[in-house]
Amino acid sequence: HERLRRAGALVRLLSPLPVPAPAPAAAPVHSGAEEFFRDVLDQTGDGYLDWPDLAAMAREVATRLDLGEPEETRLYEAFAGWWRELQAALDTDGDGRVSAREYASGAPGLAGPALIRVAEVLFAATDADGDGRIDAEEYRALFRTAFRRETAGADGSAGAGNAGGPDGTGGADTYDGAAFVRAFVSFMSGRLRSSPFGPLFRQP
Repeated sequence: HERLRRAGALVRLLSPLPVPAPAPAAAPVHSGAEEFFRDVLDQTGDGYLDWPDLAAMAREVATRLDLGEPEETRLYEAFAGWWRELQAALDTDGDGRVSAREYASGAPGLAGPALIRVAEVLFAATDADGDGRIDAEEYRALFRTAFRRETAGADGSAGAGNAGGPDGTGGADTYDGAAFVRAFVSFMSGRLRSSPFGPLFRQP
């Protein structure tokens, strides 16, 4: 028995150690999405997206437009709904906030009903006279700049055109709701990088 025990011990010593399984590869991170997260969404600069960041966006808009209580409340409620939508979709570790990695892994192109609602409420707040279009004065109140005077041609070159909105579409110094919502959603979902919405929300 002693001889068998020693033989078994020798076999164990000579057997190769098991090779540990490689750690799972980290989810790919999209640098453009992380840049958008850092420059636009993370308003407080703490490295995470949570309600105070979106509340800061709502506060900036309300201040620029000098909104009254009902309009300001609707705006904050819309941004709060967007935060709940983002949290439900992206907070994978359940800590109540969204990290840059969580956002980059799951959010590029994310544009749900709550984000569209924010765009609609923002358009209504900017359309001070309620005529269904944003004119040059209303545009300037929100963006602190005049309408664009050039639009991109089919080949991407600049060409003369009517005054346009944030998505570059032309119009007779007005901007309709559908185009406004489309441009806002494209920017806030990270698909449109060059936009007057950038200076409105982008961190210095």
